[in-house]
Amino acid sequence: MTAIASTRARIVEARSYLRPLNDDGTVLETPDQAADRVIEHQRWLWARQVGRPLNVVEEHELVKLRELIVDRKLCAAGRTRWLGGTDVAKKREASQFNCAFLEVRTVHDVVDVLWLLLQGCGVGFRMVPGILNGFANKMDIEIVRTRRDKNAGGLDYNTEDFNPQTGIWTIRIGDSSAAWAKSIGKVLAGKHGARKLVIDFREVRGAGGRLRGYGWISSGDEQIARAYEAICGILNNRAGELLTRIDLLDILNWLGMTLSSRRSAEIALLTHGEPEWEDFAVAKKDHMENGMPHRGMSNNSLIFNTKPTKYQLKRIFQTMLDSGGSEPGFINGVEAMRRAPWFKGVNPCGEILLGDKSFCNLVEVVLPRFNGDEAGLQAAVRLAARANYRQTCVNLRDGVLQEGWHQLNEFLRLCGVGVTGVVAWEHKDEADAWKDTRAWAHQGAYSMAEALGTPKPKGVTTVKPSGTASKTCGIIGMEIPEGVHMPKARFIFNNVRFSEHDPLLARLKVAGYYTFADPYDPTGVLVRLPVEYSGVDFTRVKLGKRVVEIDTEPAIEQLERYKLLMDNYVDHNCSITVQYQPDEVPDIIDWLIANWDSYVGVSFLLRQDVTRTAADLGYPYLPQEVVTEQEYRDYVATLTPVDFDGTGSLEAVDTGPECAGGACPIR
Repeated sequence: MTAIASTRARIVEARSYLRPLNDDGTVLETPDQAADRVIEHQRWLWARQVGRPLNVVEEHELVKLRELIVDRKLCAAGRTRWLGGTDVAKKREASQFNCAFLEVRTVHDVVDVLWLLLQGCGVGFRMVPGILNGFANKMDIEIVRTRRDKNAGGLDYNTEDFNPQTGIWTIRIGDSSAAWAKSIGKVLAGKHGARKLVIDFREVRGAGGRLRGYGWISSGDEQIARAYEAICGILNNRAGELLTRIDLLDILNWLGMTLSSRRSAEIALLTHGEPEWEDFAVAKKDHMENGMPHRGMSNNSLIFNTKPTKYQLKRIFQTMLDSGGSEPGFINGVEAMRRAPWFKGVNPCGEILLGDKSFCNLVEVVLPRFNGDEAGLQAAVRLAARANYRQTCVNLRDGVLQEGWHQLNEFLRLCGVGVTGVVAWEHKDEADAWKDTRAWAHQGAYSMAEALGTPKPKGVTTVKPSGTASKTCGIIGMEIPEGVHMPKARFIFNNVRFSEHDPLLARLKVAGYYTFADPYDPTGVLVRLPVEYSGVDFTRVKLGKRVVEIDTEPAIEQLERYKLLMDNYVDHNCSITVQYQPDEVPDIIDWLIANWDSYVGVSFLLRQDVTRTAADLGYPYLPQEVVTEQEYRDYVATLTPVDFDGTGSLEAVDTGPECAGGACPIR
């Protein structure tokens, strides 16, 4: 019997993964239809690789895989859940990857970054100066904004003109992702010693329309125009000179700001001790207050290629504390190289060890759904790994990406077979259970490679943060803790971001859900979703007349769980954000020194005091607000069932005057 999805699971799934069936996005596919689409993509990959239609045994495997997806026991890769089975996924196969990494040295490297971000792929990068430079001379910059309707773009390619008499260089940006990606190459190449540069966005459609193929909501030219103006400022400031590492960081962060309806994810890496590392370490300190919002786009981490001293770690943690408690992160390059000799960097959440111009695709199994069912878990992990490997069977020669991406994928065939809901799994503390799970994943991936006659994957197992994916796996009576993390509390209000143009917002408002504007994005809206976790131990804390049940797990216990998985399950890295108090830092440093050979990299975040509000903490809002059971029940009582059927136009829904103008949000 198929489990019934929780309301939050349905809402987040509809926002993130269900594709629109009409141009307005007011009719969405059902979860069953989305699963069919994912399976169709798997069938296409498999049949193409073997050069024939699938046989009965192979088709049966896809039937079992679909059952696990529909029952929310297995999550396909996020990009596949959104684009799998579409023409876009078959023509631009890099769109199926969750994450990528490259060293940014050349103009084409920067083009690759934007191309991948525009396809929803998270990008890690290391800035390598020495080739890229500012403009040949300082130029006046003019940005020409679009006035096109949201559903009507112009030319889908770029045009360029230089008038030597006037000294005016004009780049007209086309209305397509390929045009956007290639346009940054034109700007950076700076091949004209012009007096004035005009960047013309008049071919770009306005914000709010559906993008054919991708199905995302158009962000218009507001974000990219702002980004290009800032990038031109950097190139002007460095006219006649090589760009620095911080210049490259700023340029790549601004590119991460070009999307609004689908957020980009970035991580920036620098080696500890190389030039500019100290400036890099504090690059995000007070970035909003200092008028540099773009620097919030990337996680920033330092790579240690030798074991740090206690003094060096103390200095890193002090820098963290001075900058808010979470960055810079740091990565053990020695252990990363031992696990992955091809290692050059990681993806934005740090769970995959990647080479220069390499990808990874992530799947995960929902562990607590298999409590008491070891045979079911074994089968699910094996099927997940086989499906994950099939998604390495891609053609990455898409006319934009450099050839190196395709070649390295052919060699590495990196998988990312993950798990989620760890703290609610009955065997979470058992090393042998983790070793068994890893063996099942290896068996699945290796058997698929052998059947296809292609190279074995160089890495298979990982654990990702699993924010959105875990939210979509909840069933009635069992919300799923994310990745290896403890939930913040038993009862929370989860503020989930939507685009202001998302038609689902109107349905949520009708059902009584509280919404408010995203303070970080003018096109974003936050929706308050009530969540209750079960099957996890919390600490009861009395706050005046309020009693809340919260996570108080010490930092060392979190690190020990990380070590258990690193030693017994993970090939790549286990992504974990360790919540800590300042007085725990000495113990954390001692643990890191003692366990350096098991450590690749974790994120650290100061534990929030649940007695303090968002305003107290200096934030405009909290992604997760801890509430009492009564506050939770009172809010739930105001809600009515959400209309997920998607059978009618939202033009028929009375949204009230607050929606009349089209306006209505972790790092």
